[in-house]
Amino acid sequence: IEALYADGITSGCDVNPLRYCPDAPVTRAQMAIFLLRAKHGKTYTPPPVGSSTGFGDVAPTDFAAEWIKQLAAEGITSGCGGGNYCPGQAVTRARMATFLVKTFGLP
Repeated sequence: IEALYADGITSGCDVNPLRYCPDAPVTRAQMAIFLLRAKHGKTYTPPPVGSSTGFGDVAPTDFAAEWIKQLAAEGITSGCGGGNYCPGQAVTRARMATFLVKTFGLP
């Protein structure tokens, strides 16, 4: 947890006071940020969304819209089905394994 914070991959679940919330589930929106920061570094910022994220359930103004769109642009996700991304859905361990393989090109 300390390494993820130090590397800028996560800022935790609350900043005042600073907390990580280790037992809280990670949403698909949060996961998009984690993965792209882990892959590209803590200073990485995805390109602006423009007029559409490509997903029916992710508005261009959503907090993780740029990250979600970039995750799809890099071929790491195609969403959860039906043209949606399901940003508020918790990430299962099985799905997380798939995302890690795709993000880092693991065998």
